[in-house]
Amino acid sequence: MTRMKESGIDWIGQIPEEWEVDFVNHIFEEHKQKNKGNKEKNLLSLSYGHIIRKSIDTSFGLLPESFDTYNIIQRGDIVLRLTDLQNDKRSLRVGLTRENGIITSAYLTLRLKNICCSDSYMYYLLHTYDICKVFYNFGGGVRQGGTWSDIYKMELLIPPKNEQQKISDFLDKKTAQLDKVKALLEEQIQKLKDYRASLIYETVTKGLDTTVPMKDSGIDWIGQIPEEWEVSKLEQYVDIFGRIGFRGYTTNDIVNEGEGAISYSPSNIIDYSVIDNNNTYISWSKYDESPEIQIKTGDVLYVKTGSSYGKAGIVNKLSNKATINPQLVVLKPKKNTDSRLINYFLNSSVGKDQSELIVGGSTIPTITQESIKKMIFPKMSFEEQQKIADFLDKKTIQIDKLIQIKNQQIENINKQRQTLIYDYVTGKRRV
Repeated sequence: MTRMKESGIDWIGQIPEEWEVDFVNHIFEEHKQKNKGNKEKNLLSLSYGHIIRKSIDTSFGLLPESFDTYNIIQRGDIVLRLTDLQNDKRSLRVGLTRENGIITSAYLTLRLKNICCSDSYMYYLLHTYDICKVFYNFGGGVRQGGTWSDIYKMELLIPPKNEQQKISDFLDKKTAQLDKVKALLEEQIQKLKDYRASLIYETVTKGLDTTVPMKDSGIDWIGQIPEEWEVSKLEQYVDIFGRIGFRGYTTNDIVNEGEGAISYSPSNIIDYSVIDNNNTYISWSKYDESPEIQIKTGDVLYVKTGSSYGKAGIVNKLSNKATINPQLVVLKPKKNTDSRLINYFLNSSVGKDQSELIVGGSTIPTITQESIKKMIFPKMSFEEQQKIADFLDKKTIQIDKLIQIKNQQIENINKQRQTLIYDYVTGKRRV
């Protein structure tokens, strides 16, 4: 049985008796080496806890003209992203470098100077510090970030060198197995999403009866439609309203929850539906000012401005009185219109293709209300609209349940992975 001792670190507790505790600056040095003359061309980036290659040629517009201020790093270096600590609580902030290259100097690069330590073990240990939110103790107030001066006296666990290697080899093997299962689940989820998208496209453009005669719609990206259908414009089925001109609002109009109406934004539209998600609230006076954009159940919200333009969601229920912010328009169904079908159509590949055709704006993507009105939409009876919407509701619920199950399995794998790493790098379990 392993003899244990107190580590002196509250969130770790006891560690094996033969393990040591030492400061970061006794194990690492902060590595700074500017890429003078752009001599190193292998651009690297920290993404989801991995150091990956990033193409200089295909990333234009997002990168500087020169990389001479970037930091040259080498295999075995550990990179920490200690920026935006107060706002971003989800990112993985630690990566192990597996090839030489350059990375932004906004990140902190640690290089081992103690030969008694393994870079891979230290990566797993610092990854655990990251998962346990240790780094979020830094960067309070205006600064929002951490530096070498914040971490150099942070305490690290130091097992014997041979045990460090055993731990990292074991974790390499076990995490690879878990990552393989996770990748398979992610592939299955993508196939389900692709099937859902294909099903929606086929149903909203071809109908439910595969035996009916078909005719050319006259629209290349729609193709054939049932003989009884016609090609129409979206404005024949919905009235479209937006928050325009003087009816916009400022920070002075924003209030606390319970003091006004919800103002929906693009972030409230998730998986074809409008949901409560970090709601913004505006004053009742500002809400009452624009009755035409007051939201009702069955309305469809459509993103007309910003990076998520073309995204649509239906309002299935309301937790409070609500309106929209200037990035959205509300589509209110006319008589004999099933807004569920409108929503499915806008979220289909046909709806997305039309969004791409009508979007404008040189810096901020924008779709005008007039363009939305003129979007092509298949004309069919109200009864057929309802049948199609009922069918798609049933099928997408089934598909979404399968996706939800697989997402939960991925979440369980993530937790299992985190627990596995924590237990071994802190000596709770031994190799």
